[in-house]
Amino acid sequence: MKICLINNLYKPYNRGGAERVVEIIAEEFEKQGNEVFVISTKPFFVKCNLLVKNYYINSFYYNLHKLPKFLRLIWHFFDIFDILSYLKVKKILKKEKPDIIITHNLKGISYLVPKIIKNLKIKYIHTLHDIQLLHPSGLMIHGKEKIINNLFAKIYQAICKNIFNSPDVVISPSKWLMKMHEDRGFFKNSKKVIIPNPIILNKKLFNKIKEKNKKFIFLYVGQLEEHKGILFLINVFNKIENCELAVVGTGHCHVHENNNKNINFLGKLKNSEVNKLMQESDALIMPSLCYENSPTVIYEAFANGLPVISSNIGGSPELLKDGAGLLFQAGDENDLIKKINYAMEHKNELREMAKNGSKKIKEFSVEKYIEKLMVI
Repeated sequence: MKICLINNLYKPYNRGGAERVVEIIAEEFEKQGNEVFVISTKPFFVKCNLLVKNYYINSFYYNLHKLPKFLRLIWHFFDIFDILSYLKVKKILKKEKPDIIITHNLKGISYLVPKIIKNLKIKYIHTLHDIQLLHPSGLMIHGKEKIINNLFAKIYQAICKNIFNSPDVVISPSKWLMKMHEDRGFFKNSKKVIIPNPIILNKKLFNKIKEKNKKFIFLYVGQLEEHKGILFLINVFNKIENCELAVVGTGHCHVHENNNKNINFLGKLKNSEVNKLMQESDALIMPSLCYENSPTVIYEAFANGLPVISSNIGGSPELLKDGAGLLFQAGDENDLIKKINYAMEHKNELREMAKNGSKKIKEFSVEKYIEKLMVI
């Protein structure tokens, strides 16, 4: 079977969880003997010399954050109706003739892509990762939920509903995100399915027993952006002692100005290095201030036997139910400090949470994901 995956970013330009999900799916499809190609974007004037058969369309998307806010708003409008990218994608699909197309995030590629697929009468599956069809920023920050209900957002949503119409199947990793779209009239005639994101199982999973005199290590893995809660998290760790915080990731926050010796900034690491660090840590903290769909980093923590402490918004509570982690009130420093102290004082309970997370992960394997996808 020939399968086309479309996402606005792909390696070597990957930044977040959606790109990792697409990469995992592509590799598993190929492992099972399918022919796979990816359509994605790249910055202008950059050559992409990957050996695999993928297509990269020039786009401003990768460097969009560098533009002033008013120019970003203009770009979002033209991106919806990007006829040049539309024609390029149409040419690629006519040439390749895939049996099935699975789209993910389309911002930066053109929101007209679903119309191409419908016109070519190819089986079409769309996967939700965030709220970018509800608001062009794709972000909803805790305390600012009204952003997706103002007049501008409603006009934007009406345009997106009309353009996307109803793919054959719509997948969401969380019930929360699917409901957000259903409540606003999206995908009325689509088959809607909840499938957690896929993860590669770690066969070297083990239960960690640490030295008694070793400091408790908390871990943050993600983009160093304010909406991800990294500055909030640093402020919290400036108020507590007797533990360490390891920070993995890059971004635009000036975190290195922090002088706390118990916070170690490790920059961007390879996946194998992140896995090793997860196995050496005591708990992952996901302090996001924005509503996230189904954070990949939580899946990865489960796969490495690492308990999770997360803010209680978006799709994260769905992953941490059944005793798989601790939740705290988003943006509440005192509540997070309570959960951190609880974790350090109740190591046996924390190990049970890790076991509960590890039990869940078998259902999240990429093999299971592809199996469910092929039945749809």
